[in-house]
Amino acid sequence: MYVYFAGAAVSVVFAWKCRQNAFGQRKYYEASLALLAGFLVASLLCFIDRDTGKGLEISRKPPGQGAREKEYLVDADGILKDYSLKVQVEEQKLDKAQRESCLEAAKQELDTAILGENDSLEEVTGALHLPDTLQEGAVEAEYQFSDYEVFHPDGTLKSEPQQPVMVEVTAILYCQEETCLYTFPVRAVPREKTAAETLADKISSWISAENEKEGSQTVRLPEQIGQTDIHWKEKTTDRSVLIVFLGFAGAACILLQEKETKKKEESKRQQQMLLDYPEIVSKLSLLLGAGMNLTLAWEKIAFDYRDKRRKQAVGIRYAYEEMLVALYEIQEGVGELQAIENYGERCGLGAYRKLASLIIQNIRKGAKGMQKLLEEEEREAFEARKARAKKAGEEAGTKLMLPMILMLILVLVILIVPAGLSLDLVG
Repeated sequence: MYVYFAGAAVSVVFAWKCRQNAFGQRKYYEASLALLAGFLVASLLCFIDRDTGKGLEISRKPPGQGAREKEYLVDADGILKDYSLKVQVEEQKLDKAQRESCLEAAKQELDTAILGENDSLEEVTGALHLPDTLQEGAVEAEYQFSDYEVFHPDGTLKSEPQQPVMVEVTAILYCQEETCLYTFPVRAVPREKTAAETLADKISSWISAENEKEGSQTVRLPEQIGQTDIHWKEKTTDRSVLIVFLGFAGAACILLQEKETKKKEESKRQQQMLLDYPEIVSKLSLLLGAGMNLTLAWEKIAFDYRDKRRKQAVGIRYAYEEMLVALYEIQEGVGELQAIENYGERCGLGAYRKLASLIIQNIRKGAKGMQKLLEEEEREAFEARKARAKKAGEEAGTKLMLPMILMLILVLVILIVPAGLSLDLVG
């Protein structure tokens, strides 16, 4: 506790210094206040929890609540010093008059509790409620029946009686050292059945009679009981709901799979276009350096790709396909600037939008230095391509970590297990 007081004093000093702007930040002041509050609350709790003195009194629990156990540190004139001792305090002991009064109260409580869901003990149609304890645990109870053909030991009916039956129930009540017997009659009566239950019993009786017939290879189910016609239908599991559920699940899987497939295809398309971007910029730069204008250079790159595709020399390359689409748009009357802008939008990547912007700027203003701009763009594109390749390599290495760890574990098992077995054999 003294440590907590010391900590509180240090926190006060620190808070006062912070208040005087000695440390210059408000957060230190607030932190010191929090520490001060913690030390003060800890000191208070330590003082409250510290029971000390001579001849302490410990309150007992009420009857039936069990013993109380507390742990103390005992000091005894230098013989004992902080000696840990567990003290068990038994529940309150009642005198004879109190025990007899408690048993009488338990009898009155039992008169009501034993009914359970029945209206009275004169007409018992359901299970009896036999509480193990009464008077909030002060009285324990055991039960006996005069006829166990009617009731189970737990108070439930063995079978529904066909006519009223009287049964004596004896409750053995214990209150500490005091014991008494409390006996009372219970009248079990048949329960009033609904029309449906009555008809079901008659059908069961019919089937029982059919089962008792000798020499019969079949059991005939009744078609009519009294004036009531009966129709039979074999109960089967309704599998239609399951099939419909599976149909919905299958449709959802198909839709999700199609969405995922489109997503993968789009990702694959973008990766391919990013790989082709440095090559397209490089070709444009070379053709401009050879004296062509941008339009002719664009047309040559696109038509060269088309010829290779017709000869099946290369597979489909989406960036070049979009270049062909741009040329076809121009041939159909779409403005050259609009076609190039559409090309950048269709590609959907920032690099191609930038390329389209450079080309449109060159066509509009005839800006000089276009080749230099393309050369710089080419260098940046190749650097970005190398960075992507490096990242892909790192991701592949990460994916291989788990198989490598599993292989290492397998190798260690192969080496260690035979060595351990050989040591066991030598021993």
